[in-house]
Order: sequence, then structure tokens, then C-alpha cells
Amino acid sequence: MIPTLLRRAACSSAAAAPALPPVRWTYLPRQIPYALGLLLQESLVQARLSAKAALLAPSAESLSPSETASLRRVAETDLLLLLQHTPVFTAGRREKDPVQAEQERERLGRLGADYVQTMRGGQTTYHGPGQLVGYPLMDLGPAKASAAALSTRCYVDRLESFLSRLTTSLSVPVHPLEHTGVFVSPTSKIGSIGIHIRRRITLHGFSFNVEQQTKAWFDQIVACGLADVSSTSVEAELRRLGKLGRDESKLVLDVVPTAVELLGEQYGREMRRLEEGDDFVEARRMIEDGVEGRLPTLKKELLGV
Repeated sequence: MIPTLLRRAACSSAAAAPALPPVRWTYLPRQIPYALGLLLQESLVQARLSAKAALLAPSAESLSPSETASLRRVAETDLLLLLQHTPVFTAGRREKDPVQAEQERERLGRLGADYVQTMRGGQTTYHGPGQLVGYPLMDLGPAKASAAALSTRCYVDRLESFLSRLTTSLSVPVHPLEHTGVFVSPTSKIGSIGIHIRRRITLHGFSFNVEQQTKAWFDQIVACGLADVSSTSVEAELRRLGKLGRDESKLVLDVVPTAVELLGEQYGREMRRLEEGDDFVEARRMIEDGVEGRLPTLKKELLGV
């Protein structure tokens, strides 16, 4: 078996993929409840799968050019959603004890946080204000057919390399470990990864602790099942290293431009922001509806909650 660190190194460098269109990204304008964010992800992925099917159906021959163009935009566009959640603890699919889950739901609810079981990998973690959450909704199929084949494992390893580069770009040293995620010491974690793949399209993604306020919430759980590990943040580490004054702060919005740039570099993709007036009205409309709570609820078994 290839050692984890060697495997990560082999997957970390991205060859340019000029045949692939740009990844369209957006930063959601306010803190989003986890259930809304999950529904938005699932809706965007389901719309993409439905558009792919419609383009392959015999009835596609009767579509107008504008209908075909709209379906292609939905079917072929990779998206990156960046956001902050309202306080929530999420459990990965490894944690299946219903009694324990209900006890945690009640305990954490008394603190003012939601508790949600999800289909992503990994164990319980926290999302909330002060943390940059990223949901790349990327079709791994085209990349797999390109010169730089991208397996699920390499997709995850590149995501991890991206978080490591993001951390060091902010003047915080990284401590390499075998555990998935990004650590600044053997016992301090700053970034987490948990993904789900549906028919070669990625869901969920990464979280990155920027503001010091995240620590009090992480202290309520054994994060990611690592009993000897605590959370830290960019703000806390910069203060510890003497690189940030007591009255200075580091905010999530400060990190977004660098995160977008480095993610694009890691996957060899151009990154373009979704903006009013561009051609991607379908994605912009669905994202707006998701933020405002106007999306129809998908079936419970599809959401996995």
C-alpha cells in the first residue's frame, strides 16, 4: 500500500485542463442554515443530472437552440459555493446509533445549535460563523477522461493540498499528519474535509476555521472522532505566533479571494464568479431561491437526513 503522504504528493499537482470550462463560484450573502445549504447542493446536483438525461433523451432533437443551450449550461457547469453556516453540528454516515444521535441533538440544541446527520464521509464536526465552508459541485467524469485523470481519492487529496496551501498562504505553518484534514500541530486542526459523490458529481467539501469564535463550539464535541485533537483557527494561530495584534482580526471575507484562486490552481481550472447579467441565469436563480428558502423539498431519502 502506498503511504498516505506519498499518495497525497502524487495527487497534489494539477495539470492544466484547457478543455474543461471554468468553475463558476459564488459567496452566499449571509449565514445559511445547514438544511438550506444541503437542499441547495442536492437541488443543483439533481438539476444537473436531469439536464444530462434530457440532452441524451430521444426528445432532445425537438428542443429549440435556446432550450438546448440552457440544458447544456446546467449539465456541464461546475460550481463552487462558499458560505458561512448558522451554528450546526453534522454527523457523517459512520455514526448510526439513533439513541446517541438523539441525545446529541438535545444537548447541542440547548446550546443554540442544530444537529444533522448527513451522507458525507467522516464523523461529527461543527460548522458555523467564523468558518469558511466550501461546497465544490464538480463532475469528475470529464477530468477522468482528460490527460490528468482525477480519481475520487485524488480529488480528496487535492482538496486537502488546497487547504494546506491556503493555511500557509495566511502565514500559518502546517504540520503534516496521516489524518485527513489540515493540522498546525499534532493536536490542533484548522481545516476539515468530508465529501459525497453521486454519479461522479461531488457534494459537501471543506471547512476552514478563520475566526477565533469557532473554538468554543468545537470544544463541545470530539471533533472528527479524534479525542486528543482540538480545533484552532487562522486568527488564533496568528495571535499565538505574534503576527496579529490583540485588537486586530482576521475575517472569513478576508480569505475568500485567496481560497478561490488556490482552489482553481489546485485543480487546474479557471475560476469565474457568478454575476448578474452573465449567461448562467439557471444557476444564479436556483442559488437565490435556495438562500431565500424557496426551493422545493427533495425526498428525505435523497437528502440522507
